[in-house]
Amino acid sequence: MSNMDVKDSDHQDYLKLYNLGGGAAKKITIELLLNKENVIQEKFVNFLPSKESYYLPINKEVFDEFESTIQNNGYETNLGIKLSYYHNVSRKKQIILLHGKLDNFNTYDEKVVYELQFIEK
Repeated sequence: MSNMDVKDSDHQDYLKLYNLGGGAAKKITIELLLNKENVIQEKFVNFLPSKESYYLPINKEVFDEFESTIQNNGYETNLGIKLSYYHNVSRKKQIILLHGKLDNFNTYDEKVVYELQFIEK
């Protein structure tokens, strides 16, 4: 994701997710959560091969949370991501809950670059 400011005209309004379930995931549900329980965005993906990525479009509420975190000089966001999927081999439902963290990465051409990570907490 680059240029997360919603006022910037060349921002990219998606997250690129890689390797969901190691290629064995199907019936994937992606939920972006605010404060661990408020679902602010939900997306369904039927199947994602292991060498493919998925572009998850980002809505204004997600951008607002990033902007608020940056403006308050914070790195821990109130944003989380919940991935639910069925494993193609075991047929069991898997659920992963990760917490969003912003890191000030670098500054190029007077633009600050942040890295967004979703980590276990």
